[in-house]
Amino acid sequence: MAAARPIAFDACHATVPATLFAGVVALSMLAVQPALVAVSLAGALAFSLLARGVAATVRGLAWQLPLLALACLANPLFSASGSTLLLKLGPRSVYLESLAYGATMGALLVAVVLWFEGAAAVLSQDRLLALAPRRARALPLLAGMVAQLVPQLLRRSGDARASLAACTAAGARPSARDALMRTSSLLLSWSLEESLERADSMRARGWESGRPRTCYRPERLRSRDVAALCGIAALLALAAACAWLLCADWRFYPRMTGLGPWWAYVPPALLAALPAAAELLVRLRERRLG
Repeated sequence: MAAARPIAFDACHATVPATLFAGVVALSMLAVQPALVAVSLAGALAFSLLARGVAATVRGLAWQLPLLALACLANPLFSASGSTLLLKLGPRSVYLESLAYGATMGALLVAVVLWFEGAAAVLSQDRLLALAPRRARALPLLAGMVAQLVPQLLRRSGDARASLAACTAAGARPSARDALMRTSSLLLSWSLEESLERADSMRARGWESGRPRTCYRPERLRSRDVAALCGIAALLALAAACAWLLCADWRFYPRMTGLGPWWAYVPPALLAALPAAAELLVRLRERRLG
C-alpha cells in the first residue's frame, strides 16, 4: 500500500491545529462584516483545495453554494430594510442592504462549513481522542452503547405492545394509559436486569477496577509546539482586536458604511491564510524531497 500523503500540521502536536482552527472558526462566526467574511471564505477555500483536493471541495460546494444563494435571496423578502431600493416584488421592497446582509450570512455559513471540513482533514479521530481528558475517552463507548440499546428498547417496546394486544382472554382491552404503564414497567424491568449484567461484564473486563487505566500517547508536546501555540495565540488576539474594530465601525442598515482602515484587515487575512500557507509549504517540501 502506498504511504499516505503528508498533510499540514502532521509534524505538530494536535493542540496546535486544534487551537488554530478553533480560533479561526470562532472569529469567522463572530465577525459579521462583509470584507472579513470574504477573507475567511477565501482562506477556507484555499486550504480545502490544497488539503482535501479539488474533487472533494467541488462536491461540498455543490450543496453549499445553493445555501448561500438561498440566504442571499430569501433575506430581502423577510427583512425589508435599507435605503437603496433595487426593485419591488408586489408589496415587498428589495433593498441592496438586505441583499448584502443575506449574502454575507450565506458566505459566513459556507466559510464555517469549509473550516470544519478542513479541520476534519487535519485532526483525525485518534488525535482528537488524544486531546480529550481521560474521562472523555469513554464517550465513544457510551455512544456505541446508546446506539445499540435504543433500537433494542424500541423493538422490545413494539413486542410488548403486540403481546398485550394479543392477550384477549384476560378481559377487555386496556386503555391507552394502562397499556403505556404496563409497557413501561416491562421495559424498565428488562433494562434494570440487563444493566446489572452489562455492568458485571464491563467490570470483569477492567472498567472502573479502581486503578487508572494507562493509555498510549502518540504525540508529545515539544518546545517548538509551545512556540507555535504562543504565536497562534498572539495572532488570534491581534486578529480579534482588529475584527472588533472593523465590526464596531460597520453598519448594514440603513446604509452600508464604515469599512475601516486597511491595516486592520492584515491580521485576519494572515490568520485565514495560515493553514493554506502551512499546507503549501508541506507540498513544496514534499516535491523537493521527492
